[in-house]
Amino acid sequence: MKKANIRYYEDEGLLAPERNKENNYREYSMQDVEDLKKIKFLRVLGVPVKDIKLVKEGKRTVSDVVGMRKAALERELAELSEARGLCDELMHRNDTFDELDVTLMDMQNDFFKMRGVKIMKLDKIYRLESYRNMCNRIWQTVFLIYMPVMLSLKFVFHYELPFWLSVPLMFSALAAVAVMGVIDYRIEHYKEDSMS
Repeated sequence: MKKANIRYYEDEGLLAPERNKENNYREYSMQDVEDLKKIKFLRVLGVPVKDIKLVKEGKRTVSDVVGMRKAALERELAELSEARGLCDELMHRNDTFDELDVTLMDMQNDFFKMRGVKIMKLDKIYRLESYRNMCNRIWQTVFLIYMPVMLSLKFVFHYELPFWLSVPLMFSALAAVAVMGVIDYRIEHYKEDSMS
């Protein structure tokens, strides 16, 4: 399991590992490991994190949340069957892009509404990830150029950049890191929304 997932479960109150007083590292007990296995098991079934939390707090039973998930799966299966029928119809018609008849898809159907929302969220995640990757490349490029130049100016030429120039460079580097942090947060937020 990835660290990001474990941290997320901690943030959501599903885990509360002890902290080592000497180094402030998290120390996971055998019970924490067992809880993580149970959380992963329920997540693989598609049970939302908020429902797992309710089960862990004793406000719902496993049977309750798994029953709700089963009902959701049955709805999804019916909706997927409808989507499969549409795929069969479109394959049979063999339309070109210009001939494609979108009226075949009933947009009042909950499946198509939800599917459309989910696709738009995934598109947003991909766009944010591309922004993050671009910011990473810019930050790395600036860092790889800035640091050697600063070090060579200082140690080779015994020259320090004027304060009025070094401060904006430092603030721009910090701003790039802050932007990447915000983008990472938004990506995780959208991913969690699309999984629940």
